[in-house]
Amino acid sequence: MSLKIVVSGAGIAGLALAHWLGRIGATTILVERAPRSQALGHYISLKGNGVEMVRRMGILDACQASAAPIEEVYFYTAARQLLRIERTAKLAKALGGYILFRRADLQAALYELVRERTDIRFGTEISEVRPAAGGVEICLSDGRAERADLLVGADGIHSHVRRLVFGQGFELSLGGHYIAISQTVRHGLPPVIHSYLSTGRMVNLFPVAVDSVSAVVYVGTSGGSPPQHDALAMRDYLFATCVGFPDEVLRILADIRANDFVFSDSIAQVEMPRITHSRCALIGDAAHCPTFLSGMGSSLALQDAHVLAGCLARHPGDIATSLVRYEEIMTPIARRYKNSAVSAHRALLGSSRFRGRLRDVILRLAPERLFERGVRRFFDAERPLADLPASEAEVSAAGARM
Repeated sequence: MSLKIVVSGAGIAGLALAHWLGRIGATTILVERAPRSQALGHYISLKGNGVEMVRRMGILDACQASAAPIEEVYFYTAARQLLRIERTAKLAKALGGYILFRRADLQAALYELVRERTDIRFGTEISEVRPAAGGVEICLSDGRAERADLLVGADGIHSHVRRLVFGQGFELSLGGHYIAISQTVRHGLPPVIHSYLSTGRMVNLFPVAVDSVSAVVYVGTSGGSPPQHDALAMRDYLFATCVGFPDEVLRILADIRANDFVFSDSIAQVEMPRITHSRCALIGDAAHCPTFLSGMGSSLALQDAHVLAGCLARHPGDIATSLVRYEEIMTPIARRYKNSAVSAHRALLGSSRFRGRLRDVILRLAPERLFERGVRRFFDAERPLADLPASEAEVSAAGARM
């Protein structure tokens, strides 16, 4: 395939797309504003179709080798009343796969997959986009210009490409904030996920090693805005916000140090009438961020990359039809993930104490089969993969026919 494609963003979506574009014979330029490859990020759980995607990419073993040695999930109230215990093996069976590992490990595996055969330009971002005959003209911050057949924005929820091409106003706040922390500390916790539910707040602890723990905190609108770029100020904010949670939560939050990894962002979705325009497409969070509450952001990014490359391979020489087909396939999938996240926000971060108590009762008393069905429906695991190439071989064969 003689296509030349510029991709903005060397995160999960951009690196995955670079892999698939290489498989169909396209020339890819990957632009990343960070000065170097930086595999950063907290713990995520890759599920269902996301696990199938890394299997098709040939990095399933690498991802599983990085998985945290955690076999159970304990659900508690903020008063430490045990509500439910679930085994991760059962979740994996119900969802068609489950891998708990660092986002950084997924990004590193993807980077190793493409770094020797993709033109990756670090320390560079797109400064201007102009239409050109049969393509798009892209001006870069390093002074160079590239003429390409297609521009892809894979640069996250606050996408720069989206602002340049589509304008502003597509981020929809659901209310509240998401905070992730990774610490080196001897925590004394058993190796299970601890999930504590309260009204308008939720804390998840991931004791991934005897001297390492990650915490993910969701705070509703009543919690105000957390501080930015200051781990010690975040420690004080969380310690005050999580009053009433068990001692092990407060002990870990109180031990946050200045050099610990801390990330926070508002809980928001991206809502757009279209995710393609002329010779530009958006993928991943740039296109349709479902929020962290969906639990499917990385899986969605991987599917976007696979579908977009597959559509380009199946419609050689017809980018317009490829983009229409990509949008037709992925928009309904993203919508289901986003709807699940809205439901989760209402159940987990709502201000109603009554609804919170009802949630806890359901979680404690729901029969196993009913709970499993609810999990499958929430993560959309009852649907097969979208109309994608069935294997890497099919993608390669499609490219070879052009």
